[in-house]
Amino acid sequence: MTRRTHAIAIGLVLSVSALAGCSSDKKATPVATAPAVSTPVGGSTAAAGPVLTIKDFAFGAVAPKAGEKITLTNADSANHTVTADDGSFSVDVAAGASANLTIAKAGSYAIHCKIHARMKSTIVVS
Repeated sequence: MTRRTHAIAIGLVLSVSALAGCSSDKKATPVATAPAVSTPVGGSTAAAGPVLTIKDFAFGAVAPKAGEKITLTNADSANHTVTADDGSFSVDVAAGASANLTIAKAGSYAIHCKIHARMKSTIVVS
């Protein structure tokens, strides 16, 4: 193999590897009749609305309005979920990443992490 061919082969492998890393099999699992819509986002982004921070295996407080996008930020080194006890929404939030959740209806939503059963809280939507 010539140096040029070798360099092209390495470049091709790196390009394919980079593209493969851009996709994700993790998806939120909203229920068909759910009052929530979730959209995963990668990395850290500046949040314009309310932020629910997950840190030290605990949910922070958040008080969104109905229909307002909530940024879920995982500051832990472990993956978590933000899952409604009633099954109306469940969002995977990878370690060190963020995801979005919009809850359409006002109400009180008891939440937990499907991975860490001791993690529980409530989101009160006005």
